[in-house]
Amino acid sequence: MSFLKPPGLVIIVFSLILSACQNGENNPTLTKEEHQPPGLIFAVPPYEMPSRIQQRFEPLTSYLSEVLDQPVQLYITHSYEDQIKRLALGEVDLAYMGPSSYVKTRDNFQQTGVNTIELIVAEAPYRAAIIVHQNSDIKSLTDLKNHSLAFGSYHSYTGHFIVRQLLRLEQIYLRDLQFYSYLGRHERAIMSVVHQEFDAAATTEGLAKRFIDLGYPIRVLHTSELLAPTVIVARKGLDTSTIESLRDALLLPSDKQLPKIAQSGHHFYEVDDYEFLEVRRILDLIEY
Repeated sequence: MSFLKPPGLVIIVFSLILSACQNGENNPTLTKEEHQPPGLIFAVPPYEMPSRIQQRFEPLTSYLSEVLDQPVQLYITHSYEDQIKRLALGEVDLAYMGPSSYVKTRDNFQQTGVNTIELIVAEAPYRAAIIVHQNSDIKSLTDLKNHSLAFGSYHSYTGHFIVRQLLRLEQIYLRDLQFYSYLGRHERAIMSVVHQEFDAAATTEGLAKRFIDLGYPIRVLHTSELLAPTVIVARKGLDTSTIESLRDALLLPSDKQLPKIAQSGHHFYEVDDYEFLEVRRILDLIEY
């Protein structure tokens, strides 16, 4: 006996396939096949909503495409882990990485003493923040005992590692929390406090202030000291002339280029590896 598939099921399956194709339009297809797009792939982790990331980085990739005279395509990775792995394996050319992702890629994928990535530039140092609902009775870090805490990605420095270190300094460990979870993105962690699903959340000071300015009912409980910066790095093997052109374009734009780099909203500085010694120390402490 044979069975006919209901027409409705066929329509649903076709719709799902079409939807999947449309969702992939914003990102280049990353494969090792001959259909891989030309130019350079610039990978950014999903630290907040993809639409916000795209809005923030499209002026920068457009500027770099013009400077390098080749396409620089934005790729929002599926996770922090996805970004680390793709960069280490050479499947993307450039990456915008937080301190812990940079250190993990540099150290954990190193082969025969040769770094898998190269630093290009850094953005200004920033602070981590722990936020609570504006009506919360939590007044200090020590009050977080027996309360719930939302982290961002496990591999996020501000969304996880540095906040764990701040708690350690107060003798607060994961076992002391009522419960905790890794929600993947900063804004998800923030919104979990807005909706009072969690008592507190880890994020960046900048994002916390932006949500407060937008009228969300949260307040900053605690901020860290200035941290190691977010960086732009290149994969191993990217030609030296391209790296130097990128560094010059971001650090020393010409008078003609200044308005374009300013329009991107990014400000870049020189960076050295020594700035990440504290990051390595904290990762070793937390992951011991």
